[in-house]
Amino acid sequence: MLHRSWPVAALCVAMAGCVTQPIRPPRSTVEFPAGTVSTAEPSTERWWSLYRLPALDDAVVEALTNNRDLRVAEANLREARAALGQARRNRLPSTTLRAGAGYGSTLDDQVETALLDRQAIRTGTRYTAGLDVDWEADLFGRLRHAVDAAHAQAEASRAAEDGVRIEVAAETTRSWLDACAYGHRIAIARRSLALVERGRDVARSRRDAGDGVMLDVVRADALVERTQAAIAPLEASRQRSLTNLAVLLGRTPDHVPAEAAACDALPPTDLPLPDGDGTAWLRRRPDVREAEYLLGMASARLGEVRADLWPRVSFGASIAGSAHHPDGLDDHASRVWRIGPLLSWQFPNIAVVRSRIAQAGERENAALARFDASILGALKDTQQAFVFYDATRRQRDALSRAAARSGEALRLADASRAAGAIGALEHLDTQRDDVAAQAALADADAEVVDAQIAVFKALGGGWRDAPVVDLPMALRDTASLSHGSTP
Repeated sequence: MLHRSWPVAALCVAMAGCVTQPIRPPRSTVEFPAGTVSTAEPSTERWWSLYRLPALDDAVVEALTNNRDLRVAEANLREARAALGQARRNRLPSTTLRAGAGYGSTLDDQVETALLDRQAIRTGTRYTAGLDVDWEADLFGRLRHAVDAAHAQAEASRAAEDGVRIEVAAETTRSWLDACAYGHRIAIARRSLALVERGRDVARSRRDAGDGVMLDVVRADALVERTQAAIAPLEASRQRSLTNLAVLLGRTPDHVPAEAAACDALPPTDLPLPDGDGTAWLRRRPDVREAEYLLGMASARLGEVRADLWPRVSFGASIAGSAHHPDGLDDHASRVWRIGPLLSWQFPNIAVVRSRIAQAGERENAALARFDASILGALKDTQQAFVFYDATRRQRDALSRAAARSGEALRLADASRAAGAIGALEHLDTQRDDVAAQAALADADAEVVDAQIAVFKALGGGWRDAPVVDLPMALRDTASLSHGSTP
C-alpha cells in the first residue's frame, strides 16, 4: 500500500511551481529631493573624546559596559538570536525517541488476541520503544519566511541595542559636562555673593558715617539674600547631574566618579562638527534601521501566513517495537515500521487563513508607517539639532564679546578707583556687571555643549566598536527556594 502514497507527494512537488518569490518589504513613501541622499559614512565615533577629558572617556566606556538599560537590550538581543536559531533548526529533520512500560491491556494486546482468535485479551506487562523521524518539505516557503522574520527580528533587536548605546553615551557625556557647567556657575554665583556682601558692607559704613541712607542698606541686604538664594538650586542641579551620572555608569547614586565631582569648568567647546545634511545620516541611525528591519519582519510574517494557503508536506519514518518483556523488543515480529509522505491541508475551508493574511497585511502597513515616521523623525531631529546649535553658538559668541567688553570696563574701573576718580559703590557696580556677564557666558557655554551633544545624538554616532555589554549570570537565593518561596 505504500506505493499509493507517492502520487500524492508527486502532486505536491508539482504544485511547488506555484510558490511565490520571497516577499520584499515595500519601499518608504517618504520622497527626498533629487541628489540629497548620500551614502557617505560620517566619522562621529567616540565623539565625546573631542572634549579631551580622559576621565570622561573612561566613564563612557564604563557606561557602555555596565549600564542596566543596555543589559536589558543585550538580553533582548540574545533572546532574538536564540529564536532565530530555533527557526533555522525547524527546517531540519526532527527526531523523537519513545519508550514506555506499563501494566494492563493495550491496543497491541487487542490486535494479538484478534490474530490468534482468542477469547480473552491478555492483561500484563507491556514494553514499547520507538524512533520517529520527520522532515517538512518547505515547498511553499513557510519555514523560509519564518527564518527571514526571525532574522529581521534579531537585526531589529541589534539596532535597538545600538540605539540604547547612543542614548547612554550621550546622557553620560551630558551628565558629566552638566556637573562641570553647574560647578562653574556655582563658582561665579559665589563670587557674585562676595561682591554684593562687600557692597552691603560699604552701604552700612556710609550710613554709619552719615554719608548714606537706610534705603541703600535695605536694598543691599535684599540683594545679598537674592544672590545667596540662587546658589542652592545650582547645587541641587549639580548633585542631580552627578547622581544621574552614577546610575548611568551602573553604580549606586552615591558612588560618583571623583573627577566629575571635582570638575568646576567646562572644556573648550569649539569642536569640529560634521556637515548638517540630514539625509546623509539616515543609514547609521539605529532607530531607522530598527524600523526598517521590523518592516522586513512584518513582510516575512505575511509570506509565512500566505504559505498556509497551500498544503504542508512532510516526509517521515518510524520504527517501533512492542513486547511483553524487554528482551522481546529485539524480535523481528515485535517491530513495526513506516516511511512515506504526509499531507496536511486546510482546503477548502481557508476563510480563517485569509483572515490571518488580512491581519498580517495590516501589520505590514503599520510597520511601513512606522518606518516612514522614523525617517521623518530622524530628519527632523537632525535639522533641529543643527539649527539650535547654530543659534546657541551665535548667542555664545555675542555674550563672549559682551563679557570681554565688561572685563575691559572692569579694568578701567580698577584704574579709576586707584586714582580716586570713582567711589567704592561705583567700583562695586562695575564688578557686579562683570560677574553678571561672566554668568551669562557660562550659561551660554552650557547651552552650546547641550546643543553639541544633541547634534551627535541626532547623527547617530557612538555605537560602533563599542565594548561588549557585561551581562552577569543571575544569582538565585537557594535558601529561600528550599523553603518553598516563589523565585
